[in-house]
Parts: sequence; C-alpha cells; structure tokens
Amino acid sequence: MRMNLKSLPFTTAAAALIALGALNPAAQAEGLYLGAGVGGSHYKGDNLGGSATDRSNTGTKLFGGYQLTPNFAVEGGYIDLGKFKSSVGQLKASGAYLDAVGTVPLSGPWAATARVGVFNGKAENSLRGSDRGTNAKIGAGLQYAIDKNLSAQGDWERYRLDAGGTQANTDLYSVGVKYSF
Repeated sequence: MRMNLKSLPFTTAAAALIALGALNPAAQAEGLYLGAGVGGSHYKGDNLGGSATDRSNTGTKLFGGYQLTPNFAVEGGYIDLGKFKSSVGQLKASGAYLDAVGTVPLSGPWAATARVGVFNGKAENSLRGSDRGTNAKIGAGLQYAIDKNLSAQGDWERYRLDAGGTQANTDLYSVGVKYSF
C-alpha cells in the first residue's frame, strides 16, 4: 500500500476545518478521551475473482485520543472494516490509524469534526493473499455533547485498501460514543 491523496479537494477542506477549529476557543475541554463506534462499511473496489461481491458489512472501531486544545485533538485507534464476500472468495480489512481531529462548535451541544490522518492496515484477499501498508485517510462528522464528559457522534471515514493488485476505497459510516476524562 502507498500514500494516496486522490481526494485532495476534500483533504484540503478537512485541513482548513481543523485549522479553523484550532483558532476557536469555545469547544470541549482538553484531556484524554476513549470511545467506540459501529456502523456500515461499504467496499468500493473491484469484484473478487470477477464474481459479484457483497459490498456492505458491519465495521467497528475503538479509539482514544488527547484533546490538545478545545478544538484540536490527536486520535489513534483500531478499525475492523469487516468482510466482503463473493462466490469465489472474500476480502477482510482491518488496521490502526492516527488522525489529527479538528472540532468546530455549531450551536449549543452540537459540533462538526474533520479528520486527516494515516491508516496502517491489512487487507486479506482469499484469492491473492494479504497486503499491509499505509495510506492517507480522511473523515468528517457531527458530535452531540450529552454532558461535559460524554458525547454521541456520527462519522464518515474513508480508508484506502491496496490488496492483491486491487486498489479500493472503503467508507465507514458509524455512530458511537466518546468519554472524556
């Protein structure tokens, strides 16, 4: 796998949102946080072995981070993007990520987030073996502060997979919770 910034306009917009978030003093408090999410994972690559491939599965993530300023955090986590099956094989993807996360308050308990980072993942293709590598990743979301420590969030994240000669994006649409200490 190699670094890929095919979504450069979105990457630039996410970086701008992160920079704006770093300038806004009215967001969540600094400190450590932990969280988890679950949602739909959608594979956007070639069919496996030329056979129709199930392109949707359930993805999960566990993450932790440190809120450096009210609007800027560094976050790392583990993601399991699920298994995508065809009649002749399957593709399984998972790995670790490290993101810069910007937060911009919207109204009341609502905030928008944007993330830019790297994903070191493993894609196991039952037809062509497995590959491991690092690619750029991006994402955006909404967050709702339930109280000063607990937030609910909805996220979209794009992960790039390069396995067995196939280059594919996999999107994860998740809902989750985040607890700040």
